[in-house]
Amino acid sequence: MATTKETEAEEKLLQVTAPPPSIYYKKYTKEAVHNGTAPLPPTPPSGEYSAFGIAHNPDDPNSILAPLREHGVTQLYQDASNDIKELKKLNSSLVVNFLDLLDILIQCPSSPLRTKKLEELELLFCNFHHLVNKFRPHQALETLIQMVKIQKDQKMNLIEQINSKMECARAGLHTTINSLPSTLAVDLSSEAMDESMKEDPDNQKNNSADEFEKILCDVEMLVDKELHNT
Repeated sequence: MATTKETEAEEKLLQVTAPPPSIYYKKYTKEAVHNGTAPLPPTPPSGEYSAFGIAHNPDDPNSILAPLREHGVTQLYQDASNDIKELKKLNSSLVVNFLDLLDILIQCPSSPLRTKKLEELELLFCNFHHLVNKFRPHQALETLIQMVKIQKDQKMNLIEQINSKMECARAGLHTTINSLPSTLAVDLSSEAMDESMKEDPDNQKNNSADEFEKILCDVEMLVDKELHNT
């Protein structure tokens, strides 16, 4: 149990921009993880919480991405509008204002319009960047989907490689059986079938693939015994 002083110290450290990590990683040693004494992951926050000294409320969408008005920046788009269309409009406005700025710099660099145009560009960039940040959750979701697809493709390729190796093993086993004298191969196959039926009384209920696998395994064992004896 942490004392009151330790708790207060940790709370103070959490308000620092970059808290030292020693209070966390020292609790997750190999022994602590193996013995189950390492602290459990924190539960999802409910209600308002503080991160780096800033209050957040997960139930309030504006807590993660506050409106521009709260930062004292003029918002150039409507909240209920289509974000993609607004981004295209802002992009066009940025290009036009940038060309205007170039024209001012060519004709009269000392003109007060230059400062005004720079302020307009800054306002447009702030609105553009704020709209882009609204797509961050969608970006995170799409990134996660791509990661899962990559993992799926890797596992499917691994399964294909395993199946290919199994086919090579089956072909090698068939080649070994076919290279044996005909009488020995028949005897081994018959003996393998008999042992397979004895070991599994319900063998007839299994599908043909399972029967074939068992027969091949038994034949391989008998071939190894025969070759060892010779």
